[in-house]
Amino acid sequence: MSGRLQSLKDDKTFYQLVISQAIDRPWPYWFGGILLALFNLLYVIITGHYWGISNNLARWGAWVLEKVGVNSSQWIVWTYYDYYTEPWLDKQTWSNLGIIIGALIAILLTQNFKLKGIKDKKQFIMVLVGGWLMGYGSRIAIGCNIGGLYSSISSLALNGWIYLPFAITGVYFGNKIIMKLLL
Repeated sequence: MSGRLQSLKDDKTFYQLVISQAIDRPWPYWFGGILLALFNLLYVIITGHYWGISNNLARWGAWVLEKVGVNSSQWIVWTYYDYYTEPWLDKQTWSNLGIIIGALIAILLTQNFKLKGIKDKKQFIMVLVGGWLMGYGSRIAIGCNIGGLYSSISSLALNGWIYLPFAITGVYFGNKIIMKLLL
């Protein structure tokens, strides 16, 4: 623990009043929902665009393919999405990095960060297949749950409300399948 954070922790009144309440204990779901809505609104006001994640990952993938010689800039998908020859100029790159860095800071502040190894070949295959299915699903759905659900519902768009019951159904059956494979 850094010296400054340790000295704050030693000052029991400050730590108990602020740090302990904000970091050590879980927040209620309603509070997290309000924060999510406020940050979504702030994101739209600052960038002029809805909050999304997976479109940017597709741009980065296309950029990598371009660097290894695949002409991905001519794909028909770029008639629907903006294509960036330099994906670091995309606003979503910076919001994605902000999410990753913010999550890292949060877990480091709680002192619960642990690197875990993959237990066995079965877990490795499940993680690999699950990640591929999530990425593929977000592309054919024209967005992930951030753009397709959270941003849509918060802006009162119909597609978010249509997305919600199918996402719940997918999570339910996905959990059933995983539990059957694990047990």
